[in-house]
Amino acid sequence: YFQYLEQRRSVKNEKLDNKNKDDGLRLSEIFSFTDSYGEKKSVNVDQEALYMIDVDMVKLLPQAFQDLQQNFKLPGILPGGSHCMMNAVNANGRPFMGPNLYITPPSSFTHFHQDGHGTVDSGHLCLSGFNEVVMLRRLTERHKCHALQLLTGTSDSYGALYGLPHRDGLKTQLGWPSKESIRQCEDMGYYPSVFILKAGQVVHINKGRLHAFRKL
Repeated sequence: YFQYLEQRRSVKNEKLDNKNKDDGLRLSEIFSFTDSYGEKKSVNVDQEALYMIDVDMVKLLPQAFQDLQQNFKLPGILPGGSHCMMNAVNANGRPFMGPNLYITPPSSFTHFHQDGHGTVDSGHLCLSGFNEVVMLRRLTERHKCHALQLLTGTSDSYGALYGLPHRDGLKTQLGWPSKESIRQCEDMGYYPSVFILKAGQVVHINKGRLHAFRKL
């Protein structure tokens, strides 16, 4: 994955350097790899963003998780912390609640979703770069479906509410919401919050609040 990131960075830097020149691109834009199913795949690093999602820090990055526990300024909100409703349950007895790590170059985004099918709060810490957030207030099921139609232009609201927002093979390719769709949500009283997280900033999202992220 980091080889992909480095190749993407090199290709984009070369394009910037040659912007006012007639030189052709010397670096390859195609990155080939073998996925977790053993299938060989290729992507154009200049046009496609690979998003590493849901990396279990507890199992896969124990040292990074330990560092987070020791240095995070709000340790009580971590799974099992003093503000967690399952802090009296041992780690093996409660469902997995993270923390997870997400890494991606700019331009990728998640689809609108509600964490835990609308049953859990979540916290999001930006480690580097910028993370644009669109978040609605808590709504009834009917208004959630209507808000999704405004924001995405699709009637497949059930998939957004109860599917996995990062899954491969989504049947409907949804774009990022426009300013007009945000205005329509404001007119409906859905109170959309649009803001950007910088490195070191955290946002807390109450359960049942539809939200989406875009990496800048």
